[in-house]
Amino acid sequence: MIDLRTSPFIDLAAVEAWDAWFRWREKSDLRDVSIEDTWRRVSSALAAVEPDLEARTWQARFMDALAAWRLLPDERLLAGAGTGQPTCPDGVLHASLNAAGFACSGPATDASMDLAALSDCAALAVRALDDAALLEGIAQPHLRIGLIGVADALALRGWSYDSDTGRMQAAAMARALAEGCLRGSITLAATRGSCGHEAAEAAIARATLRGLPEELLHAVARKGVRHLQLTAITSQPRLALLANDVADAVDPLQGRNHAHVINAAGGQRTTVRSSGYALNVLHAEGNGPAAGTPDTLSDMSWMAQIKMRAALQCWIDEPIDYPLLVTDDLGEAQRLEARRLAATHELGDPVWREAVALQSH
Repeated sequence: MIDLRTSPFIDLAAVEAWDAWFRWREKSDLRDVSIEDTWRRVSSALAAVEPDLEARTWQARFMDALAAWRLLPDERLLAGAGTGQPTCPDGVLHASLNAAGFACSGPATDASMDLAALSDCAALAVRALDDAALLEGIAQPHLRIGLIGVADALALRGWSYDSDTGRMQAAAMARALAEGCLRGSITLAATRGSCGHEAAEAAIARATLRGLPEELLHAVARKGVRHLQLTAITSQPRLALLANDVADAVDPLQGRNHAHVINAAGGQRTTVRSSGYALNVLHAEGNGPAAGTPDTLSDMSWMAQIKMRAALQCWIDEPIDYPLLVTDDLGEAQRLEARRLAATHELGDPVWREAVALQSH
């Protein structure tokens, strides 16, 4: 498998996305010469609020996670951190873990995803966003940490998106996300203060329902939590495109040679075609059509997306309600059935978006 540590970009669409949205420029002065400069700028800004003796260690950890395409912080942080510009004035801070970055090489087994590393990265994401809130002076931030590239991770391991195995593996990723976020919140509560006794009780109740480890429940009882609401799977098309065009959130793969229209701040529009991260990697490894092509959006019904969201929802603190993708017009009967299924699984009320009209604005 291509090593993203030595291959920062393997997709032209990702390069265009970085250049249009995240590269630091000051008038005619290009401040981020390479993507590594962007990672360094962001990690340095976040670590600046850490204790002096720990700042270098945390900067290195943030840098490693960013450079490995495993952690993608709020797009406003990527664009503004370290530039002197405000990043999250509304107090809502997002971060996404790129599931494709945790897919292990070798034959597909139950250990084909590095779930321990994913959980550790989730805890790191909590710290990164808490640092960002301290940096901006946000007293009560709302943290929302989710996933992108789930379909890519499944495709790289040979698991079908619309299958019981695929949904089970995706749910394991969501569980690791929830567990890591809770660990990160407990750790910060011990050093930076908790958000109160009621929040701790609510966290214990939620963790108990989810069957999380007993040691976490005891830790919450002793130390509390820094943040209660943490996990949220939302549409993050810019971050997904930057991460070498992985599938947005828990969407299916879009398929070969799909188009992105990138609108830069100056009004410039660039259209770039891409097959996406998983298909690019599989093609580079020689695992083309003869080896079996992963399923894509055109191969499945809208119901597969709802089933995938339902498999993950119990681990996510907020309803998964970003738009579902469709390739054909849905009749009223299908829309009613979709609403019924979404309500059954406590998902958000279905909203639809035409896949053929997808653009990265």
